[in-house]
Amino acid sequence: MKKSLSWEGYSNGNRIEIIDLIKFAIQNSDGAIMNFNMFSDLALTLSIEIPANRISDLHQALSKRLTISIKNEEELKEKNSIKEKMIYLNVSFSKGTGNMKNEIPDVPG
Repeated sequence: MKKSLSWEGYSNGNRIEIIDLIKFAIQNSDGAIMNFNMFSDLALTLSIEIPANRISDLHQALSKRLTISIKNEEELKEKNSIKEKMIYLNVSFSKGTGNMKNEIPDVPG
């Protein structure tokens, strides 16, 4: 069973830009998004599978635009392990209103 980690992120930036940054950082760290949930425009949770030796790279990339809190600094120090780990990332957006609407265009037919 994969060992899991829990991270919390906070952003006061543009939600769409931050989501793109997160996706890019995960891809560049050889990670994969296994599951996601969006809670209106206030928060997003991601389940990320990533090699243990790339966790520090992901944290560093995300820290450039997000405030990231982790429970244990030791989880960033696994440099030689190629075992997969699961990271549960919760990101909160300060500019969210809670009233996000997904407009669906009318389609003829």
